[in-house]
Amino acid sequence: MISRLAAADVRLLDRAMGRFGAVSGGAQAFLSSPGALAFVASDGDEILGWCWGYHLIRPDTSSMLYLHRLEVAQEHRRRGIGKALLRAFMSAGAQAGASRMFVTTGQANGPARALYESLGGGLAAQGPTVSYWFVLKPDVTPSASAVPGAGAVQRSGCRALLLTGVAGVGKSTVADEVGRALTGAGHVTAVVDIDLLAQFGPPPSVGPAGGRVYDELKYVNLASVWANFRAAGARFVVVAAAVESVTQRQRYTESLAGCELTVVRLIADSDTVRDRLRQRDTGPKLERHLRALDRPLPSPTRTAVEDFTITNDRTPAEIAAKILARVGSADQLGRSVADRASTP
Repeated sequence: MISRLAAADVRLLDRAMGRFGAVSGGAQAFLSSPGALAFVASDGDEILGWCWGYHLIRPDTSSMLYLHRLEVAQEHRRRGIGKALLRAFMSAGAQAGASRMFVTTGQANGPARALYESLGGGLAAQGPTVSYWFVLKPDVTPSASAVPGAGAVQRSGCRALLLTGVAGVGKSTVADEVGRALTGAGHVTAVVDIDLLAQFGPPPSVGPAGGRVYDELKYVNLASVWANFRAAGARFVVVAAAVESVTQRQRYTESLAGCELTVVRLIADSDTVRDRLRQRDTGPKLERHLRALDRPLPSPTRTAVEDFTITNDRTPAEIAAKILARVGSADQLGRSVADRASTP
């Protein structure tokens, strides 16, 4: 439950302050101050998250929101709580007459930046601290059954499909076909082979540390490439990348700011993958990929990062059609994105 706090909610705010390490004892003064705005997410007696800031009147009588703090307990992240809190805060400000909202965060705070950009935040300044502006719609009234704040800001819908799987399973080939299908249906679509974004060397170090350098290059370069594609009008992006952990999925989600992400795992029998590898690779690269196929697979419960699995045992065009049928046809996806972009 997400609650907007009033003067009578001193105890709840004090509990949230204690939960997130703020100085206690200031709830009464804060809630009594003009323009103070706070929300707490809770489940029974447990505090899950909170946010607070101010509704500020400007000299020209217009008003704006300033979000000072937004936090979700570590064990409850990636459940949409932060987004619901932010939407509630924005909606309350919009209903009070604010036309814009201002927020700052650290340049390296990827999750916060992804959240702000996913809800339409425009980057206003960059540096060690980055700033975002949001345009609010004062005529929006959240429905009683909706999460508070839903629709308080205009959003531009984007969809991302990330195809993962072992080397040789056909990620890049199928990604190209999915991109062709979406483009053929009239949707502005970008296709990215993630390995091409980390062709860099010699590596600064060897071993696992060297591998992490390449992973980081993939994340940051994808964020930059997607920002350029999106600025050019893309509303779909298809990415071929190996994703084997929840952490990796989260990093790619952050890189694809503003997108609803679906991860599709391609699979094929071992002999088929080996044949494909031998047709495409040679030398040490081939031997490395073949050895990787002999390693035990991680526990599915620990690495199940995909939304669904497709067996890549037909032509690339047929597999692309199967994927789009699972997530919605090209036309349905286009209508879905258009609907989200036009929803206030």
